[in-house]
Amino acid sequence: MFLRLAWRNLWRSRRRTQLTMGAMVFSCAMLVFSLGYYDGFLWSLINNATEKENGHVFLARPGYYANPALEDAVSETISAQISADIKEKIKGVCPRIQSYALLSCGTDQENRTQPAQITAVDHQAELACSKLAKDVVAGGFLTGQSREILLGQGLARKIKAATGSEIIFFSNAADGSIASEILVVKGIFSSGDNMRDSALAIINIADAQELLVLEKQVHSHRLFLHNPMQAREVADQINSRPGGLEATPWQTIFPQIADILQVWFAVQLFTVAIYYAALALITFNTMYMSFLERMQEFAVMQAIGLTRRRLAALILLESLLLATLSGLIGLVLGASVNVALFYHPIDLSYWMQSISWGGSSIQPMLFCVPSLLSNLLPLLAMILLGFAVATLPTWRLYRLKPVEALREV
Repeated sequence: MFLRLAWRNLWRSRRRTQLTMGAMVFSCAMLVFSLGYYDGFLWSLINNATEKENGHVFLARPGYYANPALEDAVSETISAQISADIKEKIKGVCPRIQSYALLSCGTDQENRTQPAQITAVDHQAELACSKLAKDVVAGGFLTGQSREILLGQGLARKIKAATGSEIIFFSNAADGSIASEILVVKGIFSSGDNMRDSALAIINIADAQELLVLEKQVHSHRLFLHNPMQAREVADQINSRPGGLEATPWQTIFPQIADILQVWFAVQLFTVAIYYAALALITFNTMYMSFLERMQEFAVMQAIGLTRRRLAALILLESLLLATLSGLIGLVLGASVNVALFYHPIDLSYWMQSISWGGSSIQPMLFCVPSLLSNLLPLLAMILLGFAVATLPTWRLYRLKPVEALREV
């Protein structure tokens, strides 16, 4: 009976209830969408930083990450040095070799030479784990055949190279000898980081091992985890066991992004407070006006024996019905948009360019990540709002004197 009464009371002033519910539904839907977009923005930062370049855990000789040297190589096989409990958390391993070289393109009359950072990769491991191949904008990714090279878009522009161009590779090998070879441009990539694309070239790891005299050796292994948030835990487990390798989690490599994660929940709560600040006033106005219009009614009900506690419960139930129904509708609308943008993000690169920040690139994409927290937090906050806006009418009800209220009729 109380539920039926509360529902009928809400629709006594149909237009006012509809306007209030419309504002609550819109605010909840926008909040769910905003939190999903913020999560998408954060995960894009993490993924762009880790799944292209460094991986979730950087595994190399002690001190190599801080001070890399060409001769500081390790075995290309590390399966024996990682325990079974750690392997369960790893979805893939990408070996890498890092070096520097001079790259030349063109004839003797129009030869252009640029220094470049060389990254050698295992193309099969990269296709399975990383997102390097998705950055190729011309030609194709490495296939494992000898003498292939990928050029960053900016680097290719500097030396005026295109797909199929021959590149003269010139560098020092680990044993002090000179490494030189003629490579063929397999493809050109663009990661969104202009500085990186202007200095980076990628070759096959077998070619690098031969050119740089690093037979069956690599400089680092990039571990890709099922859950990137476990990177510190995995790195600590590896570092606590003997094996001669040092593990560096992505949180250490990208401290600015890790700092955001530490305050992320506070950011979400602050966003909820901003969205619902004005909405609280609108909802409070609806409930309080409803109470004032029915003051004499409440006085009569008290006079015939209905307790203040039950009347207060009726007011609270009306507020909770309004808030919960609006929150559920807003949740469905906002979550639907988030799911759609998770599977089908909108590319905004036509209107804006990517931005480099914190060692990562921010891609111009409208991308959302639906999560349990981003969906439930607005709904729970809306229900709490329903409790809050019923506080003053309930307090006024407990102070209501039936004789004085009926005298005003």
